[in-house]
Amino acid sequence: MNKELSLSYKILKKIYIEKSYVSIELNKYIKSENKLNTALITKIVYGVLENDISLEYFISKFVKKLPSIQILILLKIVAYVSKNIQSIPSFALVNEIVEISKIENKNNSGFVNAVSKKLITNKYVYPNKEDRITYLSVKYNFPKWVINELLKSKNYEFIEQLLKTNLTTLTHIRVNTNLISSEDFRKKLKELNINFEDSLYDYTMYVDYSKLLKYNELENMYVVQGLPSIITCNVLGANKGKVLDVCSAPGGKSVYLASNPNLDVYACDIHAHRLDLVKKYASKLNIKNNIHYFLQDGTILNNNWINKFDFVLCDVPCSNLGVSRKKPDVLLNKELNDAKTLSAIQYKILETSANYVKAGGILQYSTCTIIDLENKNVINKFLKNHKDFELTEIKVDGINIFESEKMYTFYPNLTNTEGFFIGRLRKK
Repeated sequence: MNKELSLSYKILKKIYIEKSYVSIELNKYIKSENKLNTALITKIVYGVLENDISLEYFISKFVKKLPSIQILILLKIVAYVSKNIQSIPSFALVNEIVEISKIENKNNSGFVNAVSKKLITNKYVYPNKEDRITYLSVKYNFPKWVINELLKSKNYEFIEQLLKTNLTTLTHIRVNTNLISSEDFRKKLKELNINFEDSLYDYTMYVDYSKLLKYNELENMYVVQGLPSIITCNVLGANKGKVLDVCSAPGGKSVYLASNPNLDVYACDIHAHRLDLVKKYASKLNIKNNIHYFLQDGTILNNNWINKFDFVLCDVPCSNLGVSRKKPDVLLNKELNDAKTLSAIQYKILETSANYVKAGGILQYSTCTIIDLENKNVINKFLKNHKDFELTEIKVDGINIFESEKMYTFYPNLTNTEGFFIGRLRKK
């Protein structure tokens, strides 16, 4: 039995059926199976997820109706591997997938065998370009509802450029300058032959994370943090005073802000286990004296905090559409109604958090998604109901952020970063 194919299937089942995160499942299984070709397993798992809509479309051309989710996952593996991985011969691929299907249900083996052979021997044809939304969805593996939402504010050509943009496979990190200078950290990377590329700031860079992980002596000298996440902290403008991070987990923004000793940072989350992540993050970077932790639901008013904060950061729960190229599992099973539900929660968090801002203070709203439903629409609704707040401009040199009515979207095709949104409001 091909153990790599078998384990890839187990991981994908966890993701598709139990809604597990791909990064967690891969790390868990790979660590327990040292003798396997982990690079191959990773390629299969991510390959299937990154092409999920396309693979399902191609499979639908060879069946009368789509099979159960377990069998569909197996067929997606066949469709992806047969066209993208030459090291597994077609006959071995089919035999292995059929054997796995027998474990699920012996009655399915004939169906899996027949469809697998069709997937291997036939050419995959994309939808006609005249059916523009279906074509974009299948070609670039994006749900139709997302494309329809984007079309409300962007033209077709822009959306295609956005969807076809591939970001670097290197991981973005921030150097822990409390422990080592950026210059010395770069010297260490060069000495250890770890590939890296400079980023927007002196203390940020893109690195080969798989190599970086091998050196335990570097562990506390950096943290993984996306560039937009760092930018949103910088444009907050918090040099001194009290900062409330309403939805702080896993802790990147709170801990980065607390690295400034002139700030008093309140880190909150609705879940205790997620608040623990923030504490571990801060402990790793030896941030202690000026960060405080609170188990707090962002939608429920805390009367003790009214008019107490100079800066309030609302990096709210969202659909994560902006990070789908790095985390392809975020696109699975999401529908327009999910985004609408999130939009209502986002507004409630923003409206509740407005009570905590001092006169003249800053209320900053951000997401890692790129649709107006969760971004611009939330801000506009808030401003309509809260005349005591106004949008302020932000400025970031060296990156092409899209600005509309003092609201800022990081479109990957313009910024070469993950998708993100910032709206910075001042209390009059």
